[in-house]
Amino acid sequence: MDRAMAIDFELHLQEGFDGETVVIEVDGVEIARVEARTRMQTGLAHIEKLRLKPGQTVVVRLPDLSLSAEHRVVAGRPFIQVTLKNGALRIEATETTPGYL
Repeated sequence: MDRAMAIDFELHLQEGFDGETVVIEVDGVEIARVEARTRMQTGLAHIEKLRLKPGQTVVVRLPDLSLSAEHRVVAGRPFIQVTLKNGALRIEATETTPGYL
């Protein structure tokens, strides 16, 4: 039996998005599909709130660009930041809330 407690996480789509369809999957199951467009004033495109357990796998896919990136959930790093730069997706988790203007 899995005794790990689910924790609130935030997935932040940040720099580089220009209207792409973004598919968010957890352990192979699609949980969200959004059109992401970064606001130049803030550097933020979208925030998706997730309830996850440590060890789960989050995959962010851009099907139209054949890009994907994978992140294994870690307790203590509830802010998952995703950027699109130079044709590559990057995912980084942090313990502190990203700041936006």
